[in-house]
Amino acid sequence: MSYFLETAKTNSPALNDFNNQVLSNRIDSLKLRATYGFIITGEGTAGYSPNSKGWGYDSALTNGQSLFAGVRVAKEFISRNNLNTRLTGINASISQVLAQKNISLQTLNKQITDQYIATYASQQQYNVSKEIIHLLNQEDIVLKKLTQAAVFKQTDYLTFKVTLQQNELTLQQQKADWQNNYALLNYLSGIVDDTFEPVEAPSFKETLTPVSFDESMYTKAFQADSLKLANDAKIIQYDYKPKITAFSDSGYQSSFTTTPYKNFGLSVGVGVTIPIYDGHQKKMLLQQNQLSLQTRQKYLEQTQRQYQQQILQINNQIEQYNQIINTANEQTTYAKTLAEANAKQLPTGDVRMVDFILSINNLLNLKGNIIQYNTTLFNLKNQLQYLIIQ
Repeated sequence: MSYFLETAKTNSPALNDFNNQVLSNRIDSLKLRATYGFIITGEGTAGYSPNSKGWGYDSALTNGQSLFAGVRVAKEFISRNNLNTRLTGINASISQVLAQKNISLQTLNKQITDQYIATYASQQQYNVSKEIIHLLNQEDIVLKKLTQAAVFKQTDYLTFKVTLQQNELTLQQQKADWQNNYALLNYLSGIVDDTFEPVEAPSFKETLTPVSFDESMYTKAFQADSLKLANDAKIIQYDYKPKITAFSDSGYQSSFTTTPYKNFGLSVGVGVTIPIYDGHQKKMLLQQNQLSLQTRQKYLEQTQRQYQQQILQINNQIEQYNQIINTANEQTTYAKTLAEANAKQLPTGDVRMVDFILSINNLLNLKGNIIQYNTTLFNLKNQLQYLIIQ
């Protein structure tokens, strides 16, 4: 089972997407540092404003023509706390992605294990049918000889033969079911293979104890969301603080009116932006932020109740199915003994054909039921191991 789980994990585009999102957020962190560093740009503009007989732009304003070519350096000043808060927001986004990745991985593991259990169950049904047919084929050799010698009724032999053929048809159907489930398991795991190998019984820990809800992936996801929302509130506060930008440029700028060869120079400047009024948007943004936090808290409380209730319910069902399987195994022992005894007595005429077929069908049904009970038990353990709250 571990082979399919690991292969599905490697081939999953969703998990790869989450990994790339983490890398992308880390790049955002570098971009943010660059944004608040020195920005250097090369600039160049050339303009010509024709004026004829007084028609055209005022030459006093345009100088008729102009040329600028130079380098501009600008930097927005930001406090260390402001920058760290924005970087913390990116780290919180990474935590959110990792939390969602864990939930996605948990869901994928459960899905693959579900299909593995279905494949193993169909394989077991197929094996039981092969076992019954092997028993019937051995009986067929004896009964055919006795019928040819007129010791055994031909009608009884025909009844037996019909039962054998029905079981052979069932075997073919079960083989198709097993191969279909196996192919679907490969499909979900991203495996391209047309061979069919027997799978081992699903393995689970002897004692399955889910982590406490406080340590669960749901709590970690909530903590990541809460940290992001709390950090967003701080960023809103910083967005409404005054901003200071310093800039400088150097190069050549001239209108070519007088001494254009001397028009090399530089300039420096400082810009200040102070928020004054925007219709109380800051207050409304903070209110929306708080509402989102309250909503997440309610979802967490509901998820916690469902998490705890599901553990109680699954553990109770596991206990019940363990008892059912023990009882069914005892019944199967008796049914197998009866079927084998009837098989020995059938050629002598001490057992009627109808009783023999009934004992075979009872054995087949009991074994089929045990497979279903074990399948349900495996599914319950799978639910407990990969506890998913929808």
